[in-house]
Amino acid sequence: MGDIAQCGSGPPAAAPAARTAALVPAGATVLAAGDLAYWHADAAALQGCFDATWGRHRARMLVAVGNHDYVNGTTAAVRDYFPQAARAISEDFFAYAAQPAAGWWLVVLDSNVAGEPMRRQQEWLEQTLAGMRGDPDSSTACLAVMWHAPVYSSGLHRGSGEHMRPLWAIIDRYQADLVLSGHEHFYERFGPLDADARAQPEGQAPRQFVVGTGGAHLYGFWKPPYRSESRVLRHGVLQLSLESGRYGWRFIDVDGRARDAGAARCRAPVNSGNVPATAARPTADQ
Repeated sequence: MGDIAQCGSGPPAAAPAARTAALVPAGATVLAAGDLAYWHADAAALQGCFDATWGRHRARMLVAVGNHDYVNGTTAAVRDYFPQAARAISEDFFAYAAQPAAGWWLVVLDSNVAGEPMRRQQEWLEQTLAGMRGDPDSSTACLAVMWHAPVYSSGLHRGSGEHMRPLWAIIDRYQADLVLSGHEHFYERFGPLDADARAQPEGQAPRQFVVGTGGAHLYGFWKPPYRSESRVLRHGVLQLSLESGRYGWRFIDVDGRARDAGAARCRAPVNSGNVPATAARPTADQ
């Protein structure tokens, strides 16, 4: 979930970000897909309106960075504020790997770089995933990948993640299950897609979630929307259940209503049991 605290829009306690923060279960790991504070995630914004709403979850947050998290060309404030951001492996791009749950890996990438930093990030990604799949302890782990600007979306910024297609091809080759993004200020879920935007059978390509509903101002969908399976125009959080060989999802809006839900097997399952290949409840624009 991304696009969170919007400073200057009134008392923090009454902000949408305060309501979305209240939806997070105690002790949950939070995956934040960038644009953590508006309009710039500098130290003042993070220690002010972010801390007043989502700060209680800071110690358990795994974060990607968005375009609003680069301030004067750096992500120094984010790296200083979030304990887990110390995992980032380069000053030139914000990427790292973590294990959010047993049997799962999360790879965080930076969709805000180009040129030589992007080339080095791509090399790091290839090496990281090759090592992961070559290790007997993680060769069959489920894999989620998170970056800010989505490759696929039905919003104002459609196409803003086009430069991430080569990385999508890499994660697809290493059997990624989930791609988590923000940037568009709504919720949207896709079926499995390859890097050429071709629909694939369940379990044959990553499934992307766009979750830019953490508290920043919302905006609607372009018409016609992309070939997505669910679209919701409400603040809320995506609750993921990451289990061995499987995952489930529920998008919960700020009124506590489940607007989208489903479950699926991982592409490299471990003890997957009898979970159905997909049990999604598609929704239209809401």
